[in-house]
Amino acid sequence: MLTEYSHDFGEVNKGDMPEYRFEIKNIYQEPINIAQVFSSCGCTQVSVSKRQLKSWETAEIICRFNSKPFNGFKQATVTVRFGQPMVGEVQLTVKGTIVNAVRVNPESIDFGQVSRGKNPVFNTTITGPANSPFQIIDIKSTFPHVGVSLQQPVRTASNQIQYTMQTRLKDSAPDGYSQGDLFIVVQDGTSRRQIPLKFSTRVASAIKLSPSVITLNNVEPGEKIKKTVVIRADEPFKITDVKCRTKAFRVSAKKSGMSKTHIVDVSYTGEEGKTGKHECELTFYTTLGDEPAGKIKAIVEFSSDEVSVDDSEPLLISDR
Repeated sequence: MLTEYSHDFGEVNKGDMPEYRFEIKNIYQEPINIAQVFSSCGCTQVSVSKRQLKSWETAEIICRFNSKPFNGFKQATVTVRFGQPMVGEVQLTVKGTIVNAVRVNPESIDFGQVSRGKNPVFNTTITGPANSPFQIIDIKSTFPHVGVSLQQPVRTASNQIQYTMQTRLKDSAPDGYSQGDLFIVVQDGTSRRQIPLKFSTRVASAIKLSPSVITLNNVEPGEKIKKTVVIRADEPFKITDVKCRTKAFRVSAKKSGMSKTHIVDVSYTGEEGKTGKHECELTFYTTLGDEPAGKIKAIVEFSSDEVSVDDSEPLLISDR
């Protein structure tokens, strides 16, 4: 009496109630009485178009997939029971996956590991129904180091409205691992809501200096002390400048060409009249950008407990 026993609604936008009708035909000489129709799940509402069927008459078992209170995959068994004079029952299956009417693809933003100075761009599509109407009205962020731009929406082949959102990591993003949330504020019909979108990144400094701090203890006037600094990057570079606020430091690179690794000698000559503890920074510049590539802190402790303040002007130190 039935030619099919199951139906897959596929993906159903939350809030929609698609309908499917199973046709049943009385192929017997005796009349048929459909006594009862019921569903095993609230996700499916069922009814029958006609309960008494004479020979060769047809009726429809109407199944409406109710997506409003549910999410994700749902399946229901629909039972059709027959009463006198022909007692029996048959079971039908309906299923579907309930999804948000507004879809974000991909569902998160992962910039991965990014070298300092690089500004990757991540594309995300936001798709919504065209008949709502659907509109993105704002984007908020918990992380100030990302910039967001939206392209003009387009209508897809499936008659939906689609936005492309570009998320760019800014230079101001701190080193190390960071994560946060974007909130896409959408107007979907008469309702307004926020769709959270997580993002993460790990920013690695383009230049790595080791050690990051040089400590010189009990320095005597005229004493010369030398330290070695290793500078590395993911791509070949050349050291173009080193600056410091005291002439007592001198820097010389063991090689001046392009390389991913440079070994640098940092020498300090104890200054006359200096006492106590003195701190300064050596700032390195390279061919990888105009901004400082990195800094090393130098801590010099003299034999006296008095504190000396260095007011000298910035000094360019070459690799000679």
